[in-house]
Amino acid sequence: MMDQCSVEELYEAFAVLAGSDPDHCSYPKGYMKRQAVFACNTCVQADMEPAGVCLACANACHDGHDICELYTKRNFRCDCGNEKFHGFKCKLHTDKEGQNKKNPYNHNFFGRYCSCDRPYPDDGDQVNEEMIQCIVCEDWFHEKHLEGPAVDCDALMEMICVGCMNRAPFLWTYAAHFAVSPLNKQSLCKEQTNADMMTEEKGKCLHTSGQDTPSTSSYCQQEETTAGATGHTSSPDSAPMCLAQQPSKVTECILNDLKAKDAAGARAGAVFWPYFWRAKLCTCTDCKRMYVEAGVPFLLDESDTLLAYEEKAKAESLTSEELLLSCLTSLNHVQQLEIIYQYNDLKHELREFLQQSENQRKDVTPEALREFLEELQTRKKRRLN
Repeated sequence: MMDQCSVEELYEAFAVLAGSDPDHCSYPKGYMKRQAVFACNTCVQADMEPAGVCLACANACHDGHDICELYTKRNFRCDCGNEKFHGFKCKLHTDKEGQNKKNPYNHNFFGRYCSCDRPYPDDGDQVNEEMIQCIVCEDWFHEKHLEGPAVDCDALMEMICVGCMNRAPFLWTYAAHFAVSPLNKQSLCKEQTNADMMTEEKGKCLHTSGQDTPSTSSYCQQEETTAGATGHTSSPDSAPMCLAQQPSKVTECILNDLKAKDAAGARAGAVFWPYFWRAKLCTCTDCKRMYVEAGVPFLLDESDTLLAYEEKAKAESLTSEELLLSCLTSLNHVQQLEIIYQYNDLKHELREFLQQSENQRKDVTPEALREFLEELQTRKKRRLN
């Protein structure tokens, strides 16, 4: 029987892929808020500029190539077939600009990770421990290179590496009040559990008499900011209390209030955050400007989180995927991912085969299907890094 951890890992892998379109290049959609991204080591080698491709292009344009999975990336536009590929053309969308200048790149696009700049899996590392992704730079880190102990708490959702904390130093003030450390993880984990109702009541504000407390005010501000960022506005029916409580202008800075409480902590090592911490960020004009200057305005967008992306994908996933999960009980995580990729390849190729048969008005006979499967089996499969 597959244990619960393995099932969750499989669902997570499905969610990463299911959240992206496997058939159509994502380039026309522009810089997508979040999507699965891949690097092709066959087309873009170490001495070239980094480039990434979407899921559909990884399947259709780079089938049989040495593909490196980069998990998901924020605000990324597909590079497949642009000038970084030196003449290689995208099969799904040919009309592309020379470069996507707003794309963020790092050493992950060449198969290297962490401050140690090593590959994963690493043949030179006998342990090959799992890695943790920073939500700001989106690089992956070994626990031993976080410059501090990792915190094991079910309520934890996000990690920010020490480099990104220092590039946005105001986050240290929030960390002193809201982050989870090895010393206070028990109390904060309990606080996360008791605060589940806040997630279930997302989009609503607590009704209080008199003036709002700072935490309630910040939550209302966050909801308004998220609605503006996604292009949707709350209807009167969905959040009447929020509209009633929302002040016409933010007059107090939550960050300054936190600084005045003098809860300064050690400014070292990666920081682990509970799920609700983004709702605690101040949204006054000065702080919003500070987020932009530090390159982290996305922290105000709750839909930016990987959890939000995965939950949306899971909700849209097919029931046939649940059937596949039950067949993978004896495989390790790497093998499970390989099967998932092959499953997506088979689904894509089978769809094309059936469409071609319909266009040519051919019957799908057992012999034709056997020939299709034999031809598919002879093709070189992608190697996952």
